[in-house]
Amino acid sequence: MIGVLLTILKVIGIIILALIALALLIVLMVLFIPVRYRGKIYFKKTPDIDLSVTWFFKFLNISLKFKEELDISAKVAWFFTVFSNKEDSKDEQKVKSDNKDTFEKETEEKSLLKKENSEEKSASLKGDNIKKHKKDTENILPVKADELNKQEKKHTKAVKKAKDKKKDNKNKNLPEKILEKVKDIHYIITNEENKLIFMKMLEKTKKIIVHVLPKKIVGYFKFGFEDPSVTGQVLEILAVFYPLYKDDFKIIPMFYDEIIEVDISFKGRLRIVYAAYIGLLLWLNKKKIKTRPK
Repeated sequence: MIGVLLTILKVIGIIILALIALALLIVLMVLFIPVRYRGKIYFKKTPDIDLSVTWFFKFLNISLKFKEELDISAKVAWFFTVFSNKEDSKDEQKVKSDNKDTFEKETEEKSLLKKENSEEKSASLKGDNIKKHKKDTENILPVKADELNKQEKKHTKAVKKAKDKKKDNKNKNLPEKILEKVKDIHYIITNEENKLIFMKMLEKTKKIIVHVLPKKIVGYFKFGFEDPSVTGQVLEILAVFYPLYKDDFKIIPMFYDEIIEVDISFKGRLRIVYAAYIGLLLWLNKKKIKTRPK
């Protein structure tokens, strides 16, 4: 009996260890296997865009395509589609058509009921009864309308008064709040210790941006404007990013032609573990920022 119990405990222990190992493996895969992205953008009169984000040999695949219409889809385990905007649009069209049919039916039924009621009333009210009914309604309706107008005016006046009072209280406190906020921001920016923290945070932010930026860009960007000086200004801005595209990507300015033509292919990746590490450092540095003592 004891041997059987020990065997059962041993099996349960092995299963638990296997589950823990599997969970640990999944966590390590998520942290260390990079999320990769690639894209192709072509523009000449009409845009043609193809972007995709994949993870673990396309186990997770998110794609975005645009050529005349937008197509977004997400797949898990290579085959199972978990999201597609085309399916959503079909469902929406179906719901709209169903709602339209029901609305038309309801309006038709209401119109028939109104017609029947009006026929019954007109048949029942004849001769003197019709005149009496008209006279009574002519006397009653103005009185009711006056009472309703008075009540509505009183209600709107009360609501307006309450809103004005609330607005006045806010306006009184607003300059003081703005002044306090400006003092807080000025203290945070001018504090010497905070300046060092901001420098560290800036370095970390630069690292994560460099990590996320495409590692390879291929293609060309041909552009030109009616005014050659505008073309020169755009070229000056693009020169800042020269280290990114100096090898395989070409910038072609056209100073005497008005043209925009793009053909870009790029790819890059993001490691979750690195992004989490930088995010943690930024959060810890943010906690160290000193605020103005109250």
